[in-house]
Parts: sequence; C-alpha cells; structure tokens
Amino acid sequence: MNTWRYSGVAVFALVTGVLHAQPDTAELRKELDALKNDYESRIEALETRIRELEENQARPAPAPSSTAMRGGRSASSRVPAPPPEEKTADDETALRLEQSQRFRSPTEIREITTRGDWESPLGERIENVLEGFLDINGYFRAGYGRSDQDGPQRAFGIPGFAKYRLGNEAENYGELAFEKTFFPAGFFRGGPSAQDGPVAHMVYRLSFVNPYDDYGSSADTDFGAPELWGSIANVIPGMPDVKVWAGERFYRRHDIHINDFYFWDMSGGGGGIEDIPAGPGKLAFAWIGDGSESAIYSRAISPDPLNVAGFSKTNFDLRYYDWPFLGGKGEVGVVVSTTNSGVDSTGRQADDSTGAALSLVRTEEGFLDPQSLHKTSLQIGSGPAKTFTSSFETFSDATGTYIRPDPEESWRFRFTDQVVVKPADHFSVGGSFVYQFTDFGGNVDDQHWLSGGVRPIWHLNDVFSIALETGVDWVSDVPGGTGGTLGKITLAPQVSLGDQFFSRPVLRTFLTYALWDDDLKGSVGGPDYATETSGFTWGVQMESWW
Repeated sequence: MNTWRYSGVAVFALVTGVLHAQPDTAELRKELDALKNDYESRIEALETRIRELEENQARPAPAPSSTAMRGGRSASSRVPAPPPEEKTADDETALRLEQSQRFRSPTEIREITTRGDWESPLGERIENVLEGFLDINGYFRAGYGRSDQDGPQRAFGIPGFAKYRLGNEAENYGELAFEKTFFPAGFFRGGPSAQDGPVAHMVYRLSFVNPYDDYGSSADTDFGAPELWGSIANVIPGMPDVKVWAGERFYRRHDIHINDFYFWDMSGGGGGIEDIPAGPGKLAFAWIGDGSESAIYSRAISPDPLNVAGFSKTNFDLRYYDWPFLGGKGEVGVVVSTTNSGVDSTGRQADDSTGAALSLVRTEEGFLDPQSLHKTSLQIGSGPAKTFTSSFETFSDATGTYIRPDPEESWRFRFTDQVVVKPADHFSVGGSFVYQFTDFGGNVDDQHWLSGGVRPIWHLNDVFSIALETGVDWVSDVPGGTGGTLGKITLAPQVSLGDQFFSRPVLRTFLTYALWDDDLKGSVGGPDYATETSGFTWGVQMESWW
C-alpha cells in the first residue's frame, strides 16, 4: 500500500512539473503514457506478490528438513514462527466443557450411563444453546396407576427395605440440577499460562415428590434442595485436579438400579478434599454430618410421637478409588461415625455411640458390550456406621418412623452384586442380588435380608420393547414384628429412545402382581391392603434422565 502511495505522489509531482515547464504537447503525452505503463506494472507485481503470500499461509507447515533436525541451518529454519491463533467461540465452549467435566466423578448408575451424553446430538444441541455457561441435568418419572382395591396405585415392598421398581413406583418424582463453572479473568484470552489459575464449580439441585394417593395436590407435594455445594480445583501447586469442596451434596453414591437401592450413600452436609493422586488411584477425605428430630425409640419403651429430641451424626469418610482391581476399578472406604442425642421434654436421652465401617466396591464397564456393567460390593460396619449412610437407623410402626439409637455392639454385613448386559441385538437384561445380616445389639433379634431380581427386555426394534421384571425379598425379622417373603412381577410394554437397557426417555404401560406371606399382612401396600396378602396394580409411566 505504501508503494502505491509513493508512486502516485511521484506521478503527480512529475505531471505538475511538466505542466509548469510548458513543453510540447506531443512530448508531454508520450511521457505521461510511459509513467502510466510503469505505474500499472508496479500494481500488477504487488498483486501477484499478495496472492503468493496468501497461498503460502493456506498451505500446512512443511516438516523440518534433515539438516534442521541435525541442528544445521536451513531456509525454513530462518522463517519466523507465525503468531498464535486466536481462540474461536467454539474453542472457548470446548474448553468450558472440558473444565466442567473435571468436577464429575460418576459412581451412580445413571451417572455412568449418561457420561457420553455431551457427545450425542442432544448434548451438542444443549451445548450450542447454553454455550458452555451452564450445565443442566436431571431425572424425572411421572404417570398414574390404579389398584384392584379401587384406589390409586400402591407400592408393594417390605417397609425399611428396597423394593423392585418397575411398575412399582406410586409417585411422581423429579430432580433438576443446575451446574455452573467459574473461571478467573483472562482464562480464555490469556493462553495456557492464564489457565493455571483456580477453577470453581457450583451445583444446585431441586427435587419434588408427589404420591398418587393425593395426585396433583400441591399441598401433598414435597419440595427439597438435596444438593447445594461448591468446589474449587487447581489450588494446590502441581496437583491441578485436586479439589476442595463444601456444602450439601450427593457424595460418591453407589446404587443398584432395578430396586433403587443406594447401598453406599454418605450424602449430607460438610466439606472435604478429593481426587488427590496416590499411586494408581486417587484419595478423598470428607467430614459429613446429618441432624434430625425424633421420638426416642427402644425395645422396652414405646415412642411418643409428640415428644421429640434432637439427634446429630458425624461421619469422617476416607476413600481410595479409581485403581485397577480384577479387570475393573476399585473403591475402598473407611468411615468413622458418631451419633449423639439431645434431651426430650421428660429429660430422657438416648445413648451416644461410635462405630466404624469398611466398604469395598468393584465396578467393571464394557466387558461384553458398550453398555455392559458389573458392580460388586462387600461392606461391614458397627454401631452408627453400620447404616453405610450419613443418616440414622430408623424403626417404623403404626404411629410413625423413629430414630433408633445404635448400640456400639451392633453390627451389619452386606454383600451386593448387579449386572447389566446385552448379549444379543434384540435382548438385554439386568439382575441384582443382596444379602444382609444385622445384629442390632441388646435384646433385639438378629435379622437376615435376602433379595434377588432380574429384568429382561426384548427389543422388538429401535423403539418398541417389552420388559418383564421379577423380584423376591425375604426378611427373617423386623423390629417390632415378624418377617416373611414378598414376590413381585411386572410386565411392561415400552417405547424408548433407543434399543439399550438404559435407553431414555421411555414411556411404558405396566401390569404388576405381588404376593406376600401372612406374617407381613398389614405391612405391605398401605391401608388398602391391610387385610390382603396379594394385589394387582396397572398404569402408565414416563421415565427420563440426562
């Protein structure tokens, strides 16, 4: 551009000088044509040079010559490196998503099955709308059912124990979580050095539950906020993935899907540090607590529902996870729990107690097909830690549910196993097994719980399927009563978004039949089945998570 400017000035000066000299007109015309030709040739040469430069920039950089690799000087080694490219909006969105994923440690079944959602078309659409500024995930189920007792659908399960869930959930339930990742100023514009600073993450989860026996009533719909916590990563030099957190959260929960049983659930309020590198795995430590009010229950004295005391439980949780273990990943944890009781209005107080628990979980994914899953656990705990949760042991009778103080000599052993596989194109199956033994201490009888269930699904095509779930639970004894056996079977034609065991959303109709022992009469199915030992329910349901 400067060359053009100087050439134009020269032409103007020359023409001006020639006019002042007033030479012959023919001679002036000849000189002017010569200048014009020279000017046009210069412009053409400059345009050719610009095209060459543009073509060179479009070509990929050549590999270094052998001379340059040996340390010698070559023509290409003298060319200065191009300036770094500026990050585009897509680059920034991808980096936001990458940083947000640092705060995810999937342990629950639905977390594991939705881990690849951001790579799916749905995830891409959500990401394009939100541009990486906010993550939204959730779980919902809703529908309606009836029973052969001319009332709304009732769930068939032994009180205090997990029930098999297909066609056996008599409520609408949902969770909606909002997750936001925060970055320091200049994180995206300053290059890699700016990305060495801390990154924060916040989770806020809302929940609701509405039972079918008061369907659609806002007065009988319970709302909650089970998660509200924050975490900050990259605060310890040399350990960018280590995170500190505080708040109330679902803390590394492990569950069995087909009976909705969270066998290791230390969720609650507190704080801790996680993802500390340690050999082939990672370490985490947390202080988590729970508090509640309840009438004090003991075997000798009936609880007074109107006379309550305060209870508190403190848990120290140490874990080692994500280490190779028998072809899968291992997670082992030690928990020390202490329960304290306040005083009720009569001056009565439950005994304080302390206990410890050890849990071991092995998880193997993709061993048969991409969605296959095998999870096995062994747990043993004493005193208040034998619940394998952050909360309390409870007892239910006709007047309500109460906290039962845990004697230090009480203890529990539990074994669980579950598998989900798709051995054929049109068939998938999930199964589970649970055995639990509890010594409640004192003069309360020991208790055995044995549970087994299976849910095969026949996929007629990519949309239509038929699910059949059977489950049996046997309990030797329950506090305040005797035990017995309950069996349940459900047939459910389905329409789903895919042909996998965990394909969601899914719409289903269902027909459920349950049968239980006389010793459980009055405990199963609620007031509609108080004098019955069997029952039918039917209805429709939608279930989805993402």
